[in-house]
Amino acid sequence: MSKYRDFSKIIGKLVDVKENGAVLLGRNFTIDGHWNRLIRVITHAHSDHMRGLRDSINQCSVIIATPSTLELIYELSNLRSTHKYILRRKSIPLDYDNEVVFNDEKITLIKANHIIGAAQVLVETNSYRIGYTGDFKLEGTPVMRDLDVLVIESTYGSPEYRRPFKKEVEQLLIDIVIEGLENGGPVAIYGYYGKLQEVMKILRENKIYDPFLMPPKMYRVTKIVEKYGGKIGEYYNMFSLDGRKLLRNTNRYVIFLHMSKAGHRNLREGLNIILSGWEFREPIRRIDSNTWLVAFSDHSDYDDLIGYVKMAKPRLVVVENARGGSPYQLAESIWTELGIPSIVLPNTRNNKYIYEFAE
Repeated sequence: MSKYRDFSKIIGKLVDVKENGAVLLGRNFTIDGHWNRLIRVITHAHSDHMRGLRDSINQCSVIIATPSTLELIYELSNLRSTHKYILRRKSIPLDYDNEVVFNDEKITLIKANHIIGAAQVLVETNSYRIGYTGDFKLEGTPVMRDLDVLVIESTYGSPEYRRPFKKEVEQLLIDIVIEGLENGGPVAIYGYYGKLQEVMKILRENKIYDPFLMPPKMYRVTKIVEKYGGKIGEYYNMFSLDGRKLLRNTNRYVIFLHMSKAGHRNLREGLNIILSGWEFREPIRRIDSNTWLVAFSDHSDYDDLIGYVKMAKPRLVVVENARGGSPYQLAESIWTELGIPSIVLPNTRNNKYIYEFAE
């Protein structure tokens, strides 16, 4: 291999990030956003990674995701029945570490620790290995190595977004839930799909066996998570006969509600827990007489983003700038702290870059 590689030959051709969120890898794949490509890939079933899904269902030939992500998409995407039918016909459920080849380009989905079914994407062309992390937490996420180009998320890409206490959060959350139940309950936990199911599993693994209640949609999502991620047990649709009976007869239960309901929480009785990825001051913080804010995130903080790149040692890093975050701060840190060339796409500041870098 030559000592230098001119990446200007592939930026915008084999690697690009569009303002609508589409991450383009190789010549065939559009990931987490729609573009005029043969294949649409969805890394996980959060709405900002399902952008343009209807257009992709109509225009792309194939839709790729993990089996659990596809099931969650049917539940969470609000697709019409006609689009769900077409999606089922076009979709390829791809398990982790399995490979599929399209037009001489190989794609592999690699586990990402984010929500159930979340995946990183590795595309191998005749000349390049290109990886995209999607959203991830570093702990439990395999690092893609020997990459020519790594595309990385930047949600918490600023040095101010550090959680030095992150290993303490889980036990503190468990302790708060136990305290709330022992004080008579109920305990209400507010968060997002995927994150809430992760908390359910943590509580069960730590011998909290009180019943879990939740609205119907949350219940259906939990059934999918349990199918692919292991038993949760004793959870109920709060409007079912069993759920209504529990609500009438006891306060000793944990109820899981979407974050959109947190503003309407009960401030007079019980204990409320709000799961926030944007708390960096303390692992837990009381925000009113019966509400705790818990710094529970399913994203890497700044240190973990830097840590991933340090272990991956790619020849070039592309920091994604289509879903918010701090891409320019992260790109600068990768340059200065690790000495690895890094650019931001889409480049909304119109910076000029030199694309010839040492291999």
